[in-house]
Amino acid sequence: MARPRGDPMNSRSRDAILIVAALAISAGAGIGIGWGLATTVPASGSVTTVTATGGAQGETSVTLVITTGNAYNSTIGDQPAYYVLGPDGLKSSANLTFPSNSLIKLTIICYDDGNASLVDPQDANVQGTVNGTITYANNDDVNSSQGANGIIIQGGQTVTSVPTAMIAHTFTITALKLNIPVPLSSTVVAYFKTGGSGTFQWFCMTACGSGPAGTAGAMETPGWMTGDLEVT
Repeated sequence: MARPRGDPMNSRSRDAILIVAALAISAGAGIGIGWGLATTVPASGSVTTVTATGGAQGETSVTLVITTGNAYNSTIGDQPAYYVLGPDGLKSSANLTFPSNSLIKLTIICYDDGNASLVDPQDANVQGTVNGTITYANNDDVNSSQGANGIIIQGGQTVTSVPTAMIAHTFTITALKLNIPVPLSSTVVAYFKTGGSGTFQWFCMTACGSGPAGTAGAMETPGWMTGDLEVT
């Protein structure tokens, strides 16, 4: 089982601004998503295939949302889960479909404010993205109580790795040599290219599930912290 164009300057600059705007939207919508829609994770075996949509400058845009407070079952309780954000709201992430040989713009909005231990410390490093970087902002970098203008924005950082203490989850496809560390309470933008067609497993590389090692429950259930990616 698999575990796994240079980027235009105006596109990068746009992302650094837009992810901060996304944070503001996220903060306002956090309760509704975290405690309302997040409780509607499809049961195991209930599969929704979500196909990526075309974006600007020939890229394909995909937005994933990580929520908490998802009722797994009466024994385990709440667990984190990845969703796909589309025009009709949040959909299951159990099966994703991306076009082959394409530039993908992946945005991940993470509502989880707690860090988790990495299965492998190397997964704090960005791998497989354009220029080997991601751009992110989180609410620890936005302070509205300082400065003459009321807000100082320190977010929009473009990095090659994230400190382990700041990581809540990852989006990892080992077979494609792709690893995106996701800081807690953050919005992340990453670009990567797909290759030829195939079916690959994506998963999170933090111990964010249940059980003694944190690797059960959400960690091993499609549509929660793992699933399939079909490249067509």
